[in-house]
Amino acid sequence: MNIPLTAQSNPGKPEKFDVKAFALELRQDIEQNRIRLPTLPTLSLEALLVVNDAASNMTDIGKIIGKDTSMATRLVRYANSPLYGGVHKVTSVKGAVIRIGVNAVRSAILNLAMHDVFTTHHTLIQDRMEGLWKHSVAVAIRAVLLASYFKQLDRGEAMLAGLIHDVGIIPVLIKASEYSVLLEKESNLDKLVSHLHMTLGKFILSFWNFEPFLIEVAGSHDNLDRDSLGGDVDYLDIIQVANVLSYDGTDHPYTQLDLSEIPVFKKLGIDLIEEVRQKMAAGEYESELTIALQ
Repeated sequence: MNIPLTAQSNPGKPEKFDVKAFALELRQDIEQNRIRLPTLPTLSLEALLVVNDAASNMTDIGKIIGKDTSMATRLVRYANSPLYGGVHKVTSVKGAVIRIGVNAVRSAILNLAMHDVFTTHHTLIQDRMEGLWKHSVAVAIRAVLLASYFKQLDRGEAMLAGLIHDVGIIPVLIKASEYSVLLEKESNLDKLVSHLHMTLGKFILSFWNFEPFLIEVAGSHDNLDRDSLGGDVDYLDIIQVANVLSYDGTDHPYTQLDLSEIPVFKKLGIDLIEEVRQKMAAGEYESELTIALQ
């Protein structure tokens, strides 16, 4: 069904973009499997199959990763990052897998694959996609720092949660590239992103068979009024805090929030959050982790 994306109330007035019609069309695309979802690189999917096979060992994992020089190089660089770096640098895929550990290799592969997911051939939205990737990395780095304070959280998984939290924005940007009115007036595009990205994020990660905690992150990270005070600190908690902190020094509306009134900030504690801010200001982790994800 073709839905008009413009409405004209008076013949003498310029057409106005219909945000609700766009949202409805995008939802129908999802329901009818017409939406162009971002995909994980083929080799990453092959590697994940090997990692998820209970019969596989480190040699099997090393062989599949070693098939791609780029992935092998990136995995070694990742293993030498502050997430896992030891006294001596590893120089081989086998050494990287041993350092990271078989159980953590899955999240490592996904972390390294995410940059490809945020790549587009649509030149009209290239800058916006690059900005989205940079924001996702900024959130991921802060999530790693926050996770280091809680023994029940894995820093590699925290990084992955940060990288995927806004993945639902990607199909909105791709579809928006078809409409000049959205590219010329970004306020309309911002409304669409705000309205749709969490629903789409849940859909994409469910389609990829990601773990429920990651689907929850993609689907709820901007719901700052949720009741999060009960139970242990989880990945959604740290992504919500990391997301807000990533806007420090900008004019984003999140910088105007009273953090002492937000449930998740009460849960983690303002003192801990200020400590993380100080570490970020000192440049701790940031440059090395950013390089590791390239």
